[in-house]
Amino acid sequence: MQGRRVTVRLIRTAMAASLVLPLALFLFASWTAYERLQTTARERLVRSLDIEQEEAFKTFELVNLALTQVADLLTGMSPEEIAESEPTLHVRLERLSKAIRAVQSIWVYGTDGRPLVSSWAHPPPETSFSDRDFIQAHLAGPSQTYYGKVYASVLNAEPFFTVSRPLVLDGNVVGVIEASVLPSNFFQFFASLAYTQGVQYALLREDGTFLVRFPAVPAGALDKLGETTGFARTIRATPSGGFYSSISPIDQVSRRYAIRRLENTPLYLSAGIETAMLTREWLSTMGAHLIFGIPATLFLFLTLWLVLRRTQALYAEIDRRSKAEESLRQSQRLEAIGHLTGGVAHDFNNLLTIIIGNLEALQRQMAGAEAQLVRRLDRAMHGATRAAMLTKRLLAFSRQQPLSPAPIDVNNLLNGLAEFLRRALGEHVSLEVVGSGGVWPVEVDATELESALVNLAVNARDAMPNGGKLTIEASNTYLDDAYCRTHGEIEPGQYVLISVSDTGAGMSREVLERAFEPFYTTKPSGQGTGLGLSQVYGFVKQSGGHINLYSETGHGTTAKIYLRRYYGDAPAPRTSDQVSPRANSGESILLVEDDAEVRRYVAETLGNLGYNVLEAGDAKQALQQLQSGASVALLLTDVVMPGMNGRRLAEEARAVKPTLKIIFMTGYSRNAIVHQGRLDPGVDLIQKPIASDQLAAIVRKVLDS
Repeated sequence: MQGRRVTVRLIRTAMAASLVLPLALFLFASWTAYERLQTTARERLVRSLDIEQEEAFKTFELVNLALTQVADLLTGMSPEEIAESEPTLHVRLERLSKAIRAVQSIWVYGTDGRPLVSSWAHPPPETSFSDRDFIQAHLAGPSQTYYGKVYASVLNAEPFFTVSRPLVLDGNVVGVIEASVLPSNFFQFFASLAYTQGVQYALLREDGTFLVRFPAVPAGALDKLGETTGFARTIRATPSGGFYSSISPIDQVSRRYAIRRLENTPLYLSAGIETAMLTREWLSTMGAHLIFGIPATLFLFLTLWLVLRRTQALYAEIDRRSKAEESLRQSQRLEAIGHLTGGVAHDFNNLLTIIIGNLEALQRQMAGAEAQLVRRLDRAMHGATRAAMLTKRLLAFSRQQPLSPAPIDVNNLLNGLAEFLRRALGEHVSLEVVGSGGVWPVEVDATELESALVNLAVNARDAMPNGGKLTIEASNTYLDDAYCRTHGEIEPGQYVLISVSDTGAGMSREVLERAFEPFYTTKPSGQGTGLGLSQVYGFVKQSGGHINLYSETGHGTTAKIYLRRYYGDAPAPRTSDQVSPRANSGESILLVEDDAEVRRYVAETLGNLGYNVLEAGDAKQALQQLQSGASVALLLTDVVMPGMNGRRLAEEARAVKPTLKIIFMTGYSRNAIVHQGRLDPGVDLIQKPIASDQLAAIVRKVLDS
């Protein structure tokens, strides 16, 4: 076995290595490729910013040059003088704005926000633009160049953002000079940079307001980045710019960004690449490795897996054959023990029938004899009764005792048994019987169930020599698939649980594993046969149920009996009328028994009860008497006989006399009248050893039925 484990472990190690090593190499290559891709992405973003910066610097240099020329043109002029010179100034401004492609128009505003002169319109509109940010910024305090946000044109022109300076006269701000810059000029340039999908370029102010964005800001989306965005956090940490990754609040796309401040301005240039695009590039790169790596790895792994399966199959086949051989030997041994037990039980029960019958007769005859002689007879009867019980327990363990199951109410059975158990347990053991409302009926042999509970109670009493508490409880339960898979010979379904719990010494694991073995006992010699739990186990299994023991040393034991639910109503208990066991006038019984001593005892007992008894030593003699026309009301026949068995005799007898009533006698019956531990329907049976009162009662019952 050690060699097997080493071999299997080595193969499994090789299988693990065939996956782990390629996986480790693949992960290292993936990490390397990912880092390389991130570095490449940073380089692409930096190159994009370089190009953006060059274009933006040239554009704003021209815009600032135009604003300087306008300021020089208006030097020393008051707003009134500017208004008076509007026609001439309009021409000059128009010529200047047309010279710069990025500039849409140039305007001069008074402090009230009304245009004094414009390159776009002559005369300028009378509308006040005092609400615009660039006018408010210059009027709020001394400032140099101001970059305003994007506005829609009121003159049906393109949208624009503003670059403005204050108009100063004698140290006072008397107006504003403003150039309207076209975002479309930057947009077209950014579009020319977008050589692949997934990139994004932008020109924005330091407060996060977009002046230009490619792709354009979707309709209805925000046009400004908030204070909590990656852009705001980055410029707070590094005013000159940097790198960050975030999900854009504009279009909800995750990107890797690089930003840079445009020198001497509050403007920033931004370039971004979609994270998904980088991921696709990375997956595309690693996919080439997977195309070759996965088939090779799978081939190696599957090869080793097949080797492992073949090895395990070989070992399993060796184990299966060993177990099959052991199972065959065990089956043959148990079969031999079963035949021996059956034969011994049959012969032993015949002998016990003779012994108990004659002892009963002797007790009746010696009713007035000396006390010492009566005591000896009683002891002999007690020994014979114990021998009969021992035989019965052996048959119970081997699941060969005939049962007469009937629907019963478990609560009623426990209540009826409680008083007997209290007397049997003694005063030092407290008994509590707990029923439950709505407990389902079960179909079992009530006598054998009572015997099983008594056995468990007696075992519990012996485990509590200094006193304790015994609790018997009935309830409904359900056994699911998971429980049944771990406990053989039981099917899932609804069961009635009878739990017998004590507060005794408990059992160790070793004792618990052998608790149901016949003749195994932990009691001192002479204080038990070791068949009590074996009988309980055999009865429960034969009844289609399940039993389990739970025990902990020093804390007691719980035996749980699960009996399958009976789908029907339990019959109400009936009290039978007391009838005389003696014969009516003219009643004849045909007795068939191959053992002469047993036949003599039964015939004598029936004769003393007033019955006319015809005797036969085998089935052939019995049929001859029936065919001769003898008047017989009842056939009392043994089951196991040489030649024709009792069941076959009953069938032949019924063919001769259809109204004939039949009782079977047996000390052990395999399959003649008992199948799966249950008496066949309509069968009346008396078990050997036969007591005279039992014989009288069942004969009278069958004849009167």
